[in-house]
Amino acid sequence: MDEACFISDYLQPSTARLDRRFTQPLPDIPGLVEVGQFIVQAEFGDTYSVNIIRKYLSAPTGLRLVEVYKNTQNKVTGNFVRLVGTLSLVREGYPFMLLDAAIRNVNNVTGLREELNTRVAIHLPQAETPQRQVFFNHIEEIAREELIDHRTFQPDTVPPFWGPVWLGQAHGVNFGLIQSLRNTACHTYRHIIAETPERKPFDYRPLQEHNLFGMSWPGAQCVPKNGPVRAGGSPGGILQHYGLGFLKSLSQNRDSGSRQPVQH
Repeated sequence: MDEACFISDYLQPSTARLDRRFTQPLPDIPGLVEVGQFIVQAEFGDTYSVNIIRKYLSAPTGLRLVEVYKNTQNKVTGNFVRLVGTLSLVREGYPFMLLDAAIRNVNNVTGLREELNTRVAIHLPQAETPQRQVFFNHIEEIAREELIDHRTFQPDTVPPFWGPVWLGQAHGVNFGLIQSLRNTACHTYRHIIAETPERKPFDYRPLQEHNLFGMSWPGAQCVPKNGPVRAGGSPGGILQHYGLGFLKSLSQNRDSGSRQPVQH
């Protein structure tokens, strides 16, 4: 082994970056600044997965946003699930807002090929009833105005604290649907902050534990030999693959005894 080459060249940052033609505009949040970017690649049999995770902070609003761009694709069949601006948004004392934005040509349950489609699932786990009413009523109103095909359902694969999932969908590749719902969801989340009281201490542990033990491990076992990882447009899709990116281990505030998401 060449020691000089090892010292100078070992595991340098990849020159590959996300093609900006396919990124979504950031939500209109004052003072939003990018503080980190993580690139993860993996292969399992015929399936590869390329993932870019970006984290933003807004000092004026106290909001933290993490977004994901991902392509999980089978090299043989061409089946894919692509996350195009999936995100989480949170302010301490309020529930996480999760938005799962997927474009795919495969059914994430059966693994069978299907027509290309765009699906945006919006979640507000651990929210109080008034918060859910403010949040989902506003999204429902915008969806009717913009004639978005949508439905709300209560999945039976998640615990009661998760609450309903709002799902918008369209045929083919529809970047406009994703952008519209990202903006709407982030704007509406700020309404929750303005119109409902914060909860401190807010115990994020139930969501964290469900992510780690209820979704992440089962999700890892669902990687089909000849298809993409199951992800996108399903309850917890972003959590199955990015739980540790969105919800880091919780810290104990020694002064107040409150549990908070760790700052990274």
